[in-house]
Amino acid sequence: MLSSTMQLVTLALALAPSLASAALFPKDSQVKMLDAKAFKKAMKVNQTSLVAFVAPWCGHCQRMAPEFSRAALGLYPLVPLYAIDCDDEKNKRLCAEQDVRGFPTVKLFPRGNSIPPMVYDSGERTASAFFYWASRRIPNTVTKLYHVEDIPGWVEKQEKKYRALLLTKDKKVPLLWKVLGNKYMNQIEFASHRDRKGKSSVKLGYEAGEKKQPKVLVYAPGSTKAFRYEGINKLDSLSKFFDSVLDGSVDISVVNEEAKKEEFEPTEEELEIERKQEAQRIALAHGGFADLIDFEEAIKNGGANFHDTHGFGGGMGDIPYKKKPSASGSAADAPETPKTPVVESTPAPATPAPTATPETQEEVKQVVLETTEPSPSPEAAKKGSESATTPSEPAPSTEAEHPKDEL
Repeated sequence: MLSSTMQLVTLALALAPSLASAALFPKDSQVKMLDAKAFKKAMKVNQTSLVAFVAPWCGHCQRMAPEFSRAALGLYPLVPLYAIDCDDEKNKRLCAEQDVRGFPTVKLFPRGNSIPPMVYDSGERTASAFFYWASRRIPNTVTKLYHVEDIPGWVEKQEKKYRALLLTKDKKVPLLWKVLGNKYMNQIEFASHRDRKGKSSVKLGYEAGEKKQPKVLVYAPGSTKAFRYEGINKLDSLSKFFDSVLDGSVDISVVNEEAKKEEFEPTEEELEIERKQEAQRIALAHGGFADLIDFEEAIKNGGANFHDTHGFGGGMGDIPYKKKPSASGSAADAPETPKTPVVESTPAPATPAPTATPETQEEVKQVVLETTEPSPSPEAAKKGSESATTPSEPAPSTEAEHPKDEL
């Protein structure tokens, strides 16, 4: 009996670190736990990632975990967030190689193993700080073309490669486009041109377009004629398209036709992640003020036109819902009603944007959703400003990003 008890105790002690590590992050967290083998595999991918080296017994790690999880939700799926349990025997060699001397140690890997990592040393371990610090440090290979007259010169200059041009009505280069530019560095040349009113599109021979719908134009090597991408503007869809184009085994028109057939059919899990993301990004933009909770819940349950402002989860532009068939059997012009219930916009507790640097103010304008809620009273604004705190902004960039996987 004693021997059996000792075996159970030994087994419990052996499992304790892994169980504690698993409990360090919430069950529904987008933070993925890696061991040494999985870490090396993740670093072979040409993408920006944020990695936390932790120990389950570490109090600082325990306090950081919820914030790290919220940042992971805000950056999903553009910038993956990982965690490694350095207390696990099989990970200790990796942690030593990464020069981990204390917990938690957070590092950003700009492009897998190809670029040296950067240590997070701002001191503030909040969701907002992690979110902005990571999103601003994605290597930017996208060329900004400020005038439509600049486009032919750029196309001709890069004629030996595939080129991808984004016509967007947004002022800033979307984070998704930067992620793609980083992913296909040295394979595809990426550029972005702001086409706010659609006039540039008309000059290039296209329609002006919808309010928030971008256009992706692709140029094959040796050609100055654009080929318009007709698939869904999502990270996975665009990646699949570019991979097929670079493979070269199938004509680009065939690849584009296949992309055109794809339908946007999110799972319930994806819809739930999207709802949480919308609420979380509002909190991140405002530094996570607690008194925004009512407004966040309203957005989470439907919200007022937030898709029109920010696109959809994992993509950009309007939600490409499958069209309903009409009585005659043809597709209706109006898109299918979103599965998420729409609630009427109700006045939220008045909270002004936090006082901050011009860079932060641009980000707040970019991320905060357009709503119909009434303007806060001077008394409410004053009260809100007293509780406001400015999120940490250690980044050198002055350009605010779209924080979601959209263009």
